[in-house]
Amino acid sequence: MNRRHFLTQTAAVPFSLKILAAHAIIVIPPTPLADRYRLTRDRILHGTAPAYTPDFLLEDITATPGRRFTNFSGDVSGRWIGALATSAVTYNETFPTLAPVVARVIAQQHADGFFGKAFHYDHPDDNDLALLWGNGRLLIGLLEYFTLTGDPATLASARRLGDFLVKLGPKYNSNTMAEEFGASHFASSYICWTQQNEGLAALYAVTREEKYRDLCLAIAQRIERRPADHVHGYLCSLRGVMLLYKETRDPSLLAMVEREWSSVTESPDLLLTGGVPEAWTPKRARTEGCAECDWLRLNLQLAQATGNPKYIASAETTLFNEFAMNQFATGDFGHGELDSDGVTNYLRVRAWWCCTLHGMRAFADVTNNAFRATEDEITYLLPVDATHTTATVTLRATSALATNGTITIFATRAKGQTLTIRRPEWATQMQLIRNGNPVSGTKIRNLKSGDSITIAYAISHRSAPWRTTGTAFWYGPWLLGAASEVNPGYSNELHRHNMLETKLNPTRIPNGPFRVPTAAAKASYLPAEFPEQPQTVELRAVAEQTAMPSTPWQLVFKT
Repeated sequence: MNRRHFLTQTAAVPFSLKILAAHAIIVIPPTPLADRYRLTRDRILHGTAPAYTPDFLLEDITATPGRRFTNFSGDVSGRWIGALATSAVTYNETFPTLAPVVARVIAQQHADGFFGKAFHYDHPDDNDLALLWGNGRLLIGLLEYFTLTGDPATLASARRLGDFLVKLGPKYNSNTMAEEFGASHFASSYICWTQQNEGLAALYAVTREEKYRDLCLAIAQRIERRPADHVHGYLCSLRGVMLLYKETRDPSLLAMVEREWSSVTESPDLLLTGGVPEAWTPKRARTEGCAECDWLRLNLQLAQATGNPKYIASAETTLFNEFAMNQFATGDFGHGELDSDGVTNYLRVRAWWCCTLHGMRAFADVTNNAFRATEDEITYLLPVDATHTTATVTLRATSALATNGTITIFATRAKGQTLTIRRPEWATQMQLIRNGNPVSGTKIRNLKSGDSITIAYAISHRSAPWRTTGTAFWYGPWLLGAASEVNPGYSNELHRHNMLETKLNPTRIPNGPFRVPTAAAKASYLPAEFPEQPQTVELRAVAEQTAMPSTPWQLVFKT
């Protein structure tokens, strides 16, 4: 049978049999999530623009003039410590420079417990709030390092920093401070104080000292989503509340975060890509990798705490689109421009001072939340490559979603557990295949060592209105757009007024790192500048931005 006859015949057979046939002849590519993690990890370890050398990292601890933002004392160094420490735990990696840097950092701690040049207790200014911001990022980084090592000196340093914050509590938990450092201060606004929740909740989890819990609870009451304020700081504050909820199971904490989540998702500040801006409306002008990571991680926390499928669906949209699009070809994360409708159109700024490191830290949370387990049942939630290991089971998911719409889960060890596969809303059908045999439903029962389960998703192109501005196109979890790098003749002065046909014609493109070959499609359009000459544009998954130089995109179209 020749290939053309084979394809003609398989078009008429059931979905499950087509998947069996396709799966037999397509080689599964390297793991895409792990490839993204390694891209950012290697940029942090070996990149040169700038290089994260120990001396470079310590500049924000010693307030050495030179590079940007050394007044945010502990911001770069704390994120670097936390990202590497958490990755070491999650991916079983070793980073030889980590311990020496931590030792040098804690050696610079002031007797009062803070890090940085100086702190003004009586009349704080923007530099003092900046110092508090950096110290907050450092506190959680030190505690993540303690999780990895159990190092008593690191915990002692974290305690001293926590006690410094407790000392500040009465003054800083006040309307006076909140009003004095309003949203106009932005990166040095009151969120520099409320984001201490994350480190304080982690410190309480380790020490069980009530003074840290009580301060964390008091700060939680001060969290407010103020117009034009810094999104990253606000979301860090909410993630801290979720950490405290995990330790206390206080339902009021969870209810608070769920209300705040709804406030964001019902606002214009939830972006088409599933992300959020750097600043809340009316200052919404660009994205920020840090905020995207926080939104992703907050959704994962809420999904874990509640089991509500809306949170894992939100995390999935962010992960496959805003998070992926925000990752530069260099491995950095950063800032993308937003148009007047709040739609990303150009990734411009590599924010090595925060977003790159925060991006690396987010990968571990994605990996650790791909599976959810109870005593007898495991649920596969996120369609990504990941490994799930306990005392009785080891499962490894390998994703070929971008090339053939399948994921394979191999059970290295298993003892009769039930494996449930989440069916995303974008999958019109989902077929499970166990050791070559189709299985009805979404569950694999009595899982055994050596089982190989293929998840085959039926995916199609679809369109949907985006608010009142136009039409967006999707393929499965991926948002599609017109990239100038792919379509050099498309973008011009009036290209946003081009009229696109809604019927998309799938087209195959070569596979490669960070490519999504199955999503590519072509569409006819009438150029606004010369409508008498119809043209064709090729749409790609916005996640492919990582595979190309930064380029303008159009994501919403007139149809």
